[in-house]
Amino acid sequence: MRIDKISSVSMLIIALAACGGSQETQNIQPTAPQNIQPIAPTPLPANGMQAEDLAEDIPQSNAIDINVPRGLDAFLNIEYLGAFRAIAGGEPEGNSSNYAVGTLGYNKTNDSLYLAGHSQYNGIAEFKVPDNLGFDLDVSGLPIAPVLQNYTNILSRKNEGQDTNRITGILYFNSNLIVTSEIWYDAPGTNEDNLQLFRNPYDLQNSSFEGMLQLEGKAKAAGYMSEIPLELQSDFGSEYLVGWASNYSITSRYSQGPSLYTFDPQDVVDAVPSIDRSINTQVKQVYDLAQGSELVDGGATYNSSQSPVWGSLARAIYGFVIPNSRIFMVVGSHGGIHSGVGYKITQDDGNVCEGPCSYEVADNYNYFWLYNIDDILSAEEPFLPRPFSYGKWSHPYDQSGSKQVIGATYDLENKRLFLSISEAGQVGIFDRPPVIIGYKIEAKIL
Repeated sequence: MRIDKISSVSMLIIALAACGGSQETQNIQPTAPQNIQPIAPTPLPANGMQAEDLAEDIPQSNAIDINVPRGLDAFLNIEYLGAFRAIAGGEPEGNSSNYAVGTLGYNKTNDSLYLAGHSQYNGIAEFKVPDNLGFDLDVSGLPIAPVLQNYTNILSRKNEGQDTNRITGILYFNSNLIVTSEIWYDAPGTNEDNLQLFRNPYDLQNSSFEGMLQLEGKAKAAGYMSEIPLELQSDFGSEYLVGWASNYSITSRYSQGPSLYTFDPQDVVDAVPSIDRSINTQVKQVYDLAQGSELVDGGATYNSSQSPVWGSLARAIYGFVIPNSRIFMVVGSHGGIHSGVGYKITQDDGNVCEGPCSYEVADNYNYFWLYNIDDILSAEEPFLPRPFSYGKWSHPYDQSGSKQVIGATYDLENKRLFLSISEAGQVGIFDRPPVIIGYKIEAKIL
């Protein structure tokens, strides 16, 4: 199956229409934050979109030639910092960086990253961020991060609740480690056990722990966690946010687009699971699977018309607030915009998919979404905000988007965004570790 190529101008018109919504669906007309100066060779549309970011063939980045999307460059200063490999083992054998889930968390005390490893073992390891990241075109030449902790199983460490099997978020908070998780294939969609606390993040293997706790919002909320910049904490009424999206199976349990809740990690630290396992949240943005409440109506459908705003292959892996701005930024991936999406179909290269996939193998890409915080906080309903900018984002080592962003974390103090790129660190026949890349991201301010 094949959809005819769309011209850049036509694509932009379609994207703007999808982004803006209509009076009938009561979507908020997205607006670019007023304290961000659009800087680009040509004038930007009012909402910051650039047709180039949605073109079928976008410029590809490599380690020495970085292509920043126009819809990001208009509002943010982005500097590529380099990359490194994160290789570790653990117990039992096989608990390693290969086939990693990829979820990341940043420890500002150690200047280190926690990484969720092999999906069958549910372990977390800790790696020191190398002093010098690499810019080699071949991943075999990239530095290997020093291992501070080998992989230790995390999800089995609980004293209440049921088992989960996929780590979705990692947050270092006041010398504790908070971990969100879910059941990958939760067919009933009823699981509420999704949160753990480890009281010694420097020795996870021997750390005391609490869990499972129950973050309010269930699978719509229990994913990425990030600190809100100090200057915006009063606006949000909180110091931290949490959110997730329809990133795994059983989409009806998820937010149909990136969600944003606020919560207090201190509630997690103080929780006594034997008495009360609930952790309160405040919803700011969420898209239920219901007509009029989704980011894109019908966005979860497998069909030949996938919106560039959100679709059945879209994944929102991490969300955070850019300091000194009014921007909530989300990173992840998308697919099927040009060729469509089917279920258990035969792709153009003859591959038969085991689930949903794009008709063309190459029709997958890493992605970004930008939201105006004022749109989020002023919305009368949490399903009304729409991103003011979104599009494809090519990263070094992502092989034209075939290697997806599977984890991210933001170092608020140094304004560094770290991304884990799925299986991009392969140097042998059987190894499949991710590559970790870094960017410095700051707002362009008037």
